[in-house]
Amino acid sequence: MRKFLLAAALFAGAAPFAGLAQAEQYPSRPVTITVPFGAGASIGSITRIVADKLSARLGQPFVVEYKPGAGGTIGSAHAASQKPDGYSLLVSATGTMSIAPVLYKNLAYKSETLTPVAQMMQVPFVIAAGSGFKGGTLADLVEQIKGEPGKYNFASTGNGTLVHLGGQLFLNRIGGQAEHIPYAAGSEVAVALIAGDVLFSVANISTVSPHFATGRIKGLATTGPERFELLPELPAASESGISEFAVRHYVGIFGPPGLPAGIAEKLNKEINEILREPDVQTAFRAQGDLPTPISRDAFAKTVAADAENWGNLAREMNLSAN
Repeated sequence: MRKFLLAAALFAGAAPFAGLAQAEQYPSRPVTITVPFGAGASIGSITRIVADKLSARLGQPFVVEYKPGAGGTIGSAHAASQKPDGYSLLVSATGTMSIAPVLYKNLAYKSETLTPVAQMMQVPFVIAAGSGFKGGTLADLVEQIKGEPGKYNFASTGNGTLVHLGGQLFLNRIGGQAEHIPYAAGSEVAVALIAGDVLFSVANISTVSPHFATGRIKGLATTGPERFELLPELPAASESGISEFAVRHYVGIFGPPGLPAGIAEKLNKEINEILREPDVQTAFRAQGDLPTPISRDAFAKTVAADAENWGNLAREMNLSAN
C-alpha cells in the first residue's frame, strides 16, 4: 500500500510537468482548423489570415478545412468528435454556439463542452435601411415601423441566425411589428435592401457597409454599447434612446472537449500576438472586422453569456430547425 501511495504521489506531482512538456512540444505535426461554413464566408478569410501566421510562428502547417451545412453544426460536430490533442480545432461564432443548440434538438455534440481557445474578433451589427426608407435617422425608422404596424419587412440571413434574432430583438425593444424575410446569404440581404423588398436589417457590417458611400443602403446605428471605431460617424442605438439593445457577434477558435489547458493557453498567446500585428489589423479592418485579443477566461465568459442571452430569445421565439 505504501508503495502504491508513493507511486500515486509521484505521478500526481509529475502530471503538471507532463502537461507543460506537451504544450512546449506542440505542434509537432500539421493542425487542421475546421470552418463549419462555406468558403465564401468572411469567417473563412480571417481564419486563413490567422492560420498562415500560426504556421509561420509555430513551424507546422495550420490547414483550413471547410465543412459547411446545417447552420454550422455539421462541421462543429466533426471537430467536437476529434481527439483533444490540439491537432483538430474549430472556428465558431455566436450564432453556431448560442442559437444552433436551440434550433437543432438532436445535435451530436454539446457546444458548452467545447474548449474556448481564443477570440479572433467581436464586432457589433449595424441597423441598415433600404430604398423604402425615406428618413435619415434611427428615430425616423422607428416612427415609420410603428406608424404602420406589420406593413414592412425586415431581412435576415436565415431563420434562427443572429441577424434574424437581432432584428426581432430590435422590434421587441421598440414595440414594433414587421414581417421577417429570410435570405440565404448576406449578399442577398444587401440586394433586397437596395431593391426596396425589405425596409431594414440588423445586419453584419461587412454585408451592407460597402453600399453606405453610394447611399443605396443607409447605415443608421451600430448595435454595441458605444460607437464602433470602424464606423465612428454612426451613433450607437443607445444614443437614439433604445435601451437594453446590443447585438455583437464574436468569431473564435475552440478545441474539442478536454483540450489540455497548456495547449489552449499556448494557442491563445500566439493568436493574441498575431491579432496585434499591424498587417493583420489592416486585413481585418478592410472587411469591417476588428481584431479583439482577450484571455481565454474572458472569452469563455463571453461565450457563456451569449449562449444564455441568445438561447433564451430563440426559445422565447419557439425557433426550431427540426
